Amino acid sequence: MLEEFITHIENHFPNLLEERFLIACSGGIDSMVLVDLCARANLHFALAHCNFRLRGSESDGDEKLVRETAQKEDIRFYVTHFDTIGYMNEKKVSLQVATRELRYAWFAEIMHENGIDNLITGHHADDNLETFLINLSRGTGIDGLTGIPEKTETISRPLLRFSRNDILQYAKSENIQWREDSTNAETKYVRNNIRHRIVPLLKELNSNFLTNFQNTQDYLGQTAKIADNHIEQVRNTYFKNEGDRTRISVLGLSQLKPLKGYLYGLFKSYGFTEWDDVENLLTAMSGKEVFSETHRLIKDRDNLLLVKRNHTDENQYEIKENQHSIDVP
Repeated sequence: MLEEFITHIENHFPNLLEERFLIACSGGIDSMVLVDLCARANLHFALAHCNFRLRGSESDGDEKLVRETAQKEDIRFYVTHFDTIGYMNEKKVSLQVATRELRYAWFAEIMHENGIDNLITGHHADDNLETFLINLSRGTGIDGLTGIPEKTETISRPLLRFSRNDILQYAKSENIQWREDSTNAETKYVRNNIRHRIVPLLKELNSNFLTNFQNTQDYLGQTAKIADNHIEQVRNTYFKNEGDRTRISVLGLSQLKPLKGYLYGLFKSYGFTEWDDVENLLTAMSGKEVFSETHRLIKDRDNLLLVKRNHTDENQYEIKENQHSIDVP
């Protein structure tokens, strides 16, 4: 696995060969194997560990293992402790959302303060399959079916092509220590339920299921890129920037088929989710509006006006019969 990992880094993550990066290390098997692989590949990195204070001595044991590993390998170590329950109560969010928001905000802070451009996580192929199934069960478009991205501007996931079994076998063969999170066995969480009950059945039906899934993900990813390129061409045709607003031809949009699919592709990045409302706006009276968290669409006769929302000044606009335009702040 080490040679395959190094080749994968050289071919797909060459920047990691030259620059220092940050590994998010929980102490679990995935991140501990990732640390071992990066160390054996002579890559330059630091470790960051979050203690969410959710499992008492178990959480402290996770921190101890990561700290000792950093000391043994002479790796820079960052650690923080969160009042996770307090954050959940304050923000009114679930445990999963709370831990995700807390850790990624802290990772970003470390990276900013230390001039680090890349965060590396231990997500693997089985994580990707679980995410796919979660999104499928909730209803999603092609974006949700393409799974966890291997790379973004700031996050890289070099283990995505490796399976959970690959990682387990490597950990055993190299005598790598890791910590088991006891909550991972609880099936009250959707992901755990899928991991322990659904995925084993799929693999039992077809021993090559994970490999076939990875191939399908590649095909879906390529299809998504083709669709994104086409949507960008359509956007360039019908979206006309006018300073702090964008004017969009209603006639142009109305000719696109399938209409709802195009509307989703064109407006999803602006936070819109109520696609029936967006579609109805095309035939609505002037002055009708649809809102997302960040933007609003305003019907202006033969056009839609796309404007960033100013939550401190949500003005209403009346368009009179002989009025030919409106001024939007």
